[in-house]
Amino acid sequence: MTLPALPALFGAVMLLIGVFVCLVSGRHVWRTAALFRADTVDRLGGDDDGRLVRVTGTVEAAGSTLTAPFSGVDCVALRSVVEERRSGAYLLPTYVTIHESARSTAFEVRTPHATLSIADPARTVALDATTVETVALGDDPPDRIARYERDHDVPVSRVSLPRPLEAIARAGTFGTRRYREQRASPGDDVTVVGRVDGGRLDPLVVSTATPLGTLRRLSTTSLAGLLIGVGAIVLGAGLLVVA
Repeated sequence: MTLPALPALFGAVMLLIGVFVCLVSGRHVWRTAALFRADTVDRLGGDDDGRLVRVTGTVEAAGSTLTAPFSGVDCVALRSVVEERRSGAYLLPTYVTIHESARSTAFEVRTPHATLSIADPARTVALDATTVETVALGDDPPDRIARYERDHDVPVSRVSLPRPLEAIARAGTFGTRRYREQRASPGDDVTVVGRVDGGRLDPLVVSTATPLGTLRRLSTTSLAGLLIGVGAIVLGAGLLVVA
């Protein structure tokens, strides 16, 4: 049995990886594009089931709310992010995301003409980010944050230096951790895009930005993924043709 040539095998693998990356990234871009495909409404009718709509209004609680882990603020949609200052391009320090989690609960949006019920959970949130706490290398975080890191298995710092070098790392801010939250709280103005289901809105996107701003926030990573996927497909196809 003749084994496939190494370039052909590598090309096939690259082609499959490229197709997979394009599918995942394209799905996210399509979901984000719902911001522009959706019809703008300020109330829901009885014949709206299945319709893709966009609603802008003020958040109101519909029962229990979530408690943001770093700030303790009540909210209905939340993304918690832990970033650490590490060596990036050209060895310059940059913040790298080492942990993130997202949660949401059912809530309501009040428009000038109605109060609309938003189901749980929101699939994608694009909310204004707030830096709650910044902790330098070697310092202990506040109790609330330390408890969150234990409960959610946040990775320990990769920056571990002897004491004589710790001062140098501090000067370069290496190892500094930044704790950030994106949250929508009662009283905030939001835009929700989703499909109507039984008189409620099943949310695809919850955002505090304009539709264009939301598209920019959400699509940057996905568009980069599409470019990488297309590059992998071109490389894989090229290798298969040459092999």
